[in-house]
Amino acid sequence: RNFIKTNNATMLCSGPMSKNTIDASIELSKEYDIPQVLVASRRQIDIVEYGRGYVENFTTQEFVDYIKKRNPHKIFLARDHGGPWQSEYESKNYFSEEESLASSKKSFEVDIDVGFEFLHIDPSIPINNEVLTDKKILNRLFELYGHLDEYAKLKNKNIKFEIGTEEQSGYGQDLEKFDSFVNSVMSFCKKYKIKKPEFVVAQTGTKVMETKNVGVFEDNISSYNNLFLENLKNIVGICNKYDVMLKEHNADYLNVQALALRPYLGIHASNVAPEFGVIETKGLLYLLNVFGFNRQFDLFVHKAIESGKWKKWMLIDSNATELDKAIICGHYIFNDYEINEMKQIFATYLLKKNINLDEYLKTHIKQSMLKYMKLFKMV
Repeated sequence: RNFIKTNNATMLCSGPMSKNTIDASIELSKEYDIPQVLVASRRQIDIVEYGRGYVENFTTQEFVDYIKKRNPHKIFLARDHGGPWQSEYESKNYFSEEESLASSKKSFEVDIDVGFEFLHIDPSIPINNEVLTDKKILNRLFELYGHLDEYAKLKNKNIKFEIGTEEQSGYGQDLEKFDSFVNSVMSFCKKYKIKKPEFVVAQTGTKVMETKNVGVFEDNISSYNNLFLENLKNIVGICNKYDVMLKEHNADYLNVQALALRPYLGIHASNVAPEFGVIETKGLLYLLNVFGFNRQFDLFVHKAIESGKWKKWMLIDSNATELDKAIICGHYIFNDYEINEMKQIFATYLLKKNINLDEYLKTHIKQSMLKYMKLFKMV
């Protein structure tokens, strides 16, 4: 909070898409002496009981241990989209509401135990295709919030909370609904003497599909839509009224003009994740192609397509090629056994050419991260 306020900056919060992304964040934090936040979703990192995650097959404890071994400098660990049905394990096993809430509580408790500092409570996914009302969402939010605050106190942990109950729609925020939501949470916190949230997530006109940001932010800014800017200013005003910081999700792929506006608009933090995975995938495929590893290139594309992970990112009128789809979802298969084996063989070959594969890939990721840090006035 001090860093953000003192520098009038927006904080970059990065998804830990791979070991290289994690290392890039840690190294930049040391190099520039700035805080970095790693935001891990349950699909990326989770406990053994719920299937771990796709990032290096890390458990929550292993993820934290990996970071600690690198002597992190001002690295903050955050749970992104914690909550019921945020784990694929729950949806694949058709967990009931009671089972899902118990699952998310257990996952959150381990986060607290192992050293996470920020917890995003997000009960916005319908359980078993239910009709999810605002009342249900708030009830689940309050149940989780109260439980986690009590557990953190029991464990003598200073946990900061982030609240947000909607996926990014790509459109502006309904101000009346937003104010009512924040007010309800603040009343709940006051009534039960619970720590109020540090961050609240709002709709800022961002949404990631394929490898682009399809939200209305850029279109509206480029046409100088004063109503849209006024909406953003009012969101910030509501956050200031309740003394919480504004967090946005899906800031990937925004143009430099849009990114540079974040600190001036008063957006305190922005999440970026898929873009870093796509950048690493492109770097790997580029090298495979340049050095004639055609069979390995084709293997990667085949495995990525076969995973089906590209489907959730596709536009309705998409004209993406098979290669495009593989690039979109390549980071999901970094931990695949065959892909790992292929990468090790390729990395050994590259060393003979004086190329360190991981250092090369990290350079690309750092370049992208630095773009955000500079435009966000962090450095």
